[in-house]
Amino acid sequence: MNELDTSLLSARLHSLADELTPAVDPRRQVAAARAQHKRKRRGRLVLVAVATATAAVVVGTTAAAGLLSAGADGDVADRNGIVTTTTAPSTPDAAPTAEEAAAAAAAEEAARRAEQEAAERWEPRAFQGVTFAVPPGARAADTVDTTPVSSWMDGPSLTWNGPSLGGDEYSFVSVKILNTFQGGLPPTDGVEAVTVPGAELAYMWISAGTPGDLSGSTVDKTVVGLDILAGGRRISLGAQLVPGSTGEQMARDLIASVVVG
Repeated sequence: MNELDTSLLSARLHSLADELTPAVDPRRQVAAARAQHKRKRRGRLVLVAVATATAAVVVGTTAAAGLLSAGADGDVADRNGIVTTTTAPSTPDAAPTAEEAAAAAAAEEAARRAEQEAAERWEPRAFQGVTFAVPPGARAADTVDTTPVSSWMDGPSLTWNGPSLGGDEYSFVSVKILNTFQGGLPPTDGVEAVTVPGAELAYMWISAGTPGDLSGSTVDKTVVGLDILAGGRRISLGAQLVPGSTGEQMARDLIASVVVG
């Protein structure tokens, strides 16, 4: 091979190498790299913005749901599921108005007058030197027993026959004249000393009779007793009245009405 052939072959190889190897421009590579970096940075910013907006929507929705689910008593759950209870302050009871106070006073006064009128309607009784009063509303005329005095337990009596207490029991007031017990009054437990005009000594007791007690009672009632020593004789008053505070007040009014002549 001569020198000409060698030169031609070398030129051909260079040309083929240029065709097989792509052209590389450093400035274009730098510009392309910068453009790619900017595209990636914009993409990351967009993702951050979307994530932030999504978180805000979730938080706002959770808070709104918590408020909507709050109970009437103020229980609210936060976004972490913790329930906070708020209690409304208690309001003290309002003081009665002047009209309410006046109405209550009027009702109390009316009740007092009714009791006073009832007491004034009691009817007087007198039996062998003993005067007393009985309530109105007798179911029958008084019963008088003229049996003579024979002991400290038996003697004449007068009985007021009052209305029914229920079942087969009735209210009553009975006064009986008896002999003394060994010159005085028989011993009795649970009595209270009282003053009775014209008496030397007097004891009273008031108790609540209930069904099944020792007396065999079948209804509630008020049991009254008054034992009097006067003029060498024993005067025994016994009564059975309505139960409760009404019966107790009637018993005291009955005892307060007794006078020995």
